[in-house]
Amino acid sequence: MYEKPSVNLIAVTRGLEDELLGPEELSAFGAYGCFEKETSLELFRKKKEEDEYKIKSGEGTAFPMETLVESILEKSDGIGHCAVSDQNHFIYSIKDLPRVSTLVLCEPEYLSHLQQSLRRATADRGFYLPKEIEKSSLFEETKKVLQDSFSFYQKAIEKKIPKEDARNPLPLYTKTNIQTAGNARALRHLRKMAQQDSVPSIVKYTVEEMIKQVEELAPKLFKETAYNYETLGFRPSSQLFAKENKTMNKIINKYDYPKKPVLLSYSGIEIDEEQIKDAVENRNEAELANLKHIHFEFLAPMSLSCFHQATRQRTWNQSVESVYDAAKKRQTVTPPTIKKKGVLDEYNEQNERMFDLYDDLLSEGIPMQEAVGVLPHSLQIYDLIHVDGWNGVYSIGKRTCEKAQWEIRGIANKIAKDIKRIHPDLGKYAEPQCVNYGKCPEREPCGYLEAYLKSHRP
Repeated sequence: MYEKPSVNLIAVTRGLEDELLGPEELSAFGAYGCFEKETSLELFRKKKEEDEYKIKSGEGTAFPMETLVESILEKSDGIGHCAVSDQNHFIYSIKDLPRVSTLVLCEPEYLSHLQQSLRRATADRGFYLPKEIEKSSLFEETKKVLQDSFSFYQKAIEKKIPKEDARNPLPLYTKTNIQTAGNARALRHLRKMAQQDSVPSIVKYTVEEMIKQVEELAPKLFKETAYNYETLGFRPSSQLFAKENKTMNKIINKYDYPKKPVLLSYSGIEIDEEQIKDAVENRNEAELANLKHIHFEFLAPMSLSCFHQATRQRTWNQSVESVYDAAKKRQTVTPPTIKKKGVLDEYNEQNERMFDLYDDLLSEGIPMQEAVGVLPHSLQIYDLIHVDGWNGVYSIGKRTCEKAQWEIRGIANKIAKDIKRIHPDLGKYAEPQCVNYGKCPEREPCGYLEAYLKSHRP
């Protein structure tokens, strides 16, 4: 059996004054304070003092602290007041989990991640394989094909191809490390997502290990009640591993499988040029907030490695094509450096071998959610992206920077071009971050700001 990831809960929220004020108490007494004249801290101290007095006096305690906490959580969080379960935080360090898992972990918008770059992957880092493949007649072939993807990666690096380009044929089962942080509501959302049949079993394992460890510390926050696991109570996230996404398929077909990002729609409030200038140049947050009510919708083709970056953007609202539908089309994204360095044929051959392997595994009876991890990161999927006016300045500024990865930079540049065309007043600020900051925040400036200022001087 290929080794499963190591999941470690490394930090939780606790009170500064009292260790007893843990994640459950922070949530419960916060809720309690909504309906009493005392603050949450005063209520906690009062209850603690009452319990201590009863124990010392020998009277016992008729209503233990944990019983009160459970009752409050059931009557608040349990009936759908999910903000109660936001009042805590858990941080994990996870080692050697496959990228197929992090693609799911990064989908909920209210989880936050610091992930080891795929550019740090090497042949000795290895990959994960599920027992269904390990026990199949295709086990040895699977190992060979995936090992060859790492060999290509190493060869490409030796040819001076950037690691961010060489990594594309690496499989979704490539191992990585990640630090993940979130509150109880976001973790429950993740658990609900992982329970879908079409999600790989290694994702289910990882998520259940995460929940198992927090349940030991805060079982009342993760106990399923009437509405705390209600899907409508979670902000919907993109679902890469959905069995299908009919609406996405219709949109992709309607726009004839575009090769570049396509602007689908624009709408929004009317805002004057002076107010936009005030928002961006004077950092007037009241006006910046108004920019969130300007809306652009884009359909963008991208590789899975690029999608991983896009989904971690978090402030973009996204829906995504099912990876299983994308796999049927067998389309890939090829970095320009691959074409220039004389390895294009090997690149295409490696991708095709991985697609063939995926199809062979399905023919062998391996479930698609277990076979999916042999697909390459070069696989092209379609992402439906909502960019608001604030994103048109901030996130587009980050992604159009010359330091950004080439593929997501190209997508951001196309988005910026459409914003300039559709909304010229806002488009003035759809520029690399140095323009709006007034200086380059990177350690090694590329010279764009100087050239921009020179060309825009009257």
